[in-house]
Amino acid sequence: MLGALLERKWSLVALVAASLATLGLVPVARTVALRLGVMDRPKPGKMHQTPTPYLGGVAIALAVLVLPLALTGWERDTAWLLLGALLVCAVGVIDDVRSLLPAPRLAVEFLAAALAVRGGAKAPLFGNWLDVLLSMAALVLLTNSLNLLDNMDGVAASIVVAVSLPLLGSAVTNESWSQVAVLASLAGACLGFLIFNWHPAKIFMGDAGSLFLGFLLVSSALKASAVPYAQRNWATTVVGLVLAMAIAIFDTGLVVLSRIRAGRSILQGGTDHTSHRLQRLGVPIRVVALSLGVVAAITAGCGVLVLHGRLNPLIPLVPALAVGALLSVRLMCVPVYAASRGRREVV
Repeated sequence: MLGALLERKWSLVALVAASLATLGLVPVARTVALRLGVMDRPKPGKMHQTPTPYLGGVAIALAVLVLPLALTGWERDTAWLLLGALLVCAVGVIDDVRSLLPAPRLAVEFLAAALAVRGGAKAPLFGNWLDVLLSMAALVLLTNSLNLLDNMDGVAASIVVAVSLPLLGSAVTNESWSQVAVLASLAGACLGFLIFNWHPAKIFMGDAGSLFLGFLLVSSALKASAVPYAQRNWATTVVGLVLAMAIAIFDTGLVVLSRIRAGRSILQGGTDHTSHRLQRLGVPIRVVALSLGVVAAITAGCGVLVLHGRLNPLIPLVPALAVGALLSVRLMCVPVYAASRGRREVV
């Protein structure tokens, strides 16, 4: 009992320490980005009006990678996850500095996914090699879905905080203390980053940050699904994971469907994501970020309860599908392509 209480305290220590570390590291990253010219410059398909430095994600990654080791030491499985996260962060830095073609980027992402699966980020669906392939595919797909949520000031970091906290509760329940340190650091680093990324943003996390955060978040959800519970089967595992990542899945589905309907390439960037549509409906940017974070916290919390066998999956799934369907119909009616018709930009 006492040992568990002592372990739990590290979650708060890691969260606060990661916030403070990020507060100190982000100004350094911003200065480096300004000097090197690593900037996100305004162009069609972008919302911001002034050049904004990248490399905020590097500051986040440093805080998240170092603190778990300093506080608890890395378990071997967690080390595999963090190594994979480091790989996608590195490819994100390269993509921020000079755009990468999709093929090498995907190759690195699949390699990182293989490392994460080696570290236990594998959904127990069929009990054979299909679990490995499906988990790797989910890791790559959902990591990129979360990457695409980094499209408006404060949105991605808010969602990561919102999803990581229920997963942190799951890790505490499972007494996976190294994973607790990672998730607490993840939430703390994003809270610290929001000081600089809240609208109007002074720095962006870039692909380095969004890929890193997305990869660790999805890996953590898969690890949570791997802990056995008597009431769980493959269906509840799928429902739990879908709810945990509901915002990313909804946004990607909305964008892909609307681009296909509009006759546009799904690789074509633009201001057609959920956040952009809400803003066009008159919702202020800060309220958009906060609202998406709240929804992400609710769905992720329900997902964790389902994964732990404490909630019938139909109870959150049915209303989530109903609300998602109604919201998607409304958002699909928002005009998002008229102003940029004919322009092309690769995400």
